[in-house]
Amino acid sequence: MSETNSSESPMRILQVIHQYPPYSSQGSEVYCHTLAKAISQSDDVRVFHVSNDTRRRPHRLDREDWEGVRTYHCVDGGEHARLANWPNPFLQKSFLRALAEQRPQIVHFHNYVSLGDDLTGMARESGATIVYTLHDYGLICPNALLLRSDGRLCEKDSEDFFQDCCPMLVRTAGGRRPMLAHRIPSLARWRMFVKRRPSGVVTTALDGAVALAERVLGMPEATRVADKKNFFLSRTRKIIADTDLFLAPSEFLRGRYVQTGIPAAKVLHIRYGISHFARVATRPGGKRIRFGYFGALHPHKGLELLLKAFDGLGDRADLHVHGSAFGSPISASNWQRLWAQRGAGVHFHGPYDNARLGDLFADIDVAVVPSVWYENSPLTIQEAFVAGVPVITADVGGMAELVRDDIDGRHFRFGDARDLRAKLVEVLNEPMSIARWRAAIPPVPTIEEQAARVRRLYEAVLTSNPD
Repeated sequence: MSETNSSESPMRILQVIHQYPPYSSQGSEVYCHTLAKAISQSDDVRVFHVSNDTRRRPHRLDREDWEGVRTYHCVDGGEHARLANWPNPFLQKSFLRALAEQRPQIVHFHNYVSLGDDLTGMARESGATIVYTLHDYGLICPNALLLRSDGRLCEKDSEDFFQDCCPMLVRTAGGRRPMLAHRIPSLARWRMFVKRRPSGVVTTALDGAVALAERVLGMPEATRVADKKNFFLSRTRKIIADTDLFLAPSEFLRGRYVQTGIPAAKVLHIRYGISHFARVATRPGGKRIRFGYFGALHPHKGLELLLKAFDGLGDRADLHVHGSAFGSPISASNWQRLWAQRGAGVHFHGPYDNARLGDLFADIDVAVVPSVWYENSPLTIQEAFVAGVPVITADVGGMAELVRDDIDGRHFRFGDARDLRAKLVEVLNEPMSIARWRAAIPPVPTIEEQAARVRRLYEAVLTSNPD
């Protein structure tokens, strides 16, 4: 798709995402906010989102403002609607109210967790043009990670992409919304929660309760599989048909989606732009090398792998961990277990303010992004590069696209703690390599540069889809 020259006419643009600051500030949410904020300088940009706000009663549609961006905050308590075949009437009603009030020309979708998969169709029926940023693999994988329940990666290389671990998280109930099911986490999520908890009496009791439920109700991966497959595939294909343009932040992710059915001409690779912060000069750390981890403490982010690789290196180095579980019970349980097992030289600092990134990176020599899934295009890598900090990361997916091995960082074999440890030891034995990598860090696109390009794409897709 070609891009046209930017016009002076303001557009009405609605960004749609599952959660949004200040209620949650993970990668896609921060990106959505910075993009909306940048484009709002010239256009009417608003954001529709739900949240994990604990004040969920009464259900309501709050009109709010966050750093100059107008938002529709749907406080409805509906979770994981993308994976359940019953509707969320209040979410639907709230979205229709937002569409009627703003009358957007462009509706730009982001992550779909907690959002019903009928919203693209509703936006299409309103007359809007649909743009969709693929932040993860959620349209073709129920856990959004291409990660099987046994920890292995899933290739997703055909249009019949419902396979392996997919049935576990999808929920069907004959097309009707159960009275209680939408308020209770799925059995598969209870199993994940128990698996990530520290051992103890409570964990043993929960494990027994989940096992009993699985015997009575059936194993999630083996029950109603045909219904789940039909539901998930049909809804995904409708979203693909309703969307005019998909944006893929990495070539790897773009390739996966093309392999599973999105026409190649409909998916454009466009790298993330981010808000640049002031670089703070690296503060001396003495003879000890300082490795850093920044981000969510979710299991798939690979912190457990990093701790295993770092074990025993605490006499020569420090590992600084910045992040939180972002309200996820599964991640919180996993974090408690890892914290209890932390070794020498490991320092957990808790949540951090994005406004302090420059200062935090000033105490880091090398950042580590150890994710155990096909990361799309980690903002953490770009943030480290803005700070002038090289990165060690896995040799697959969008991670490998951003970091050039032994040029501005280092690759380790995906999921291999032993190889990651070897790369950490290389840095300890050859600390001069840090300066060489630092000098080769490439420029990082600014959010303003990307916002200008995205706006041109809006105009191009509007031109190709006239009313």
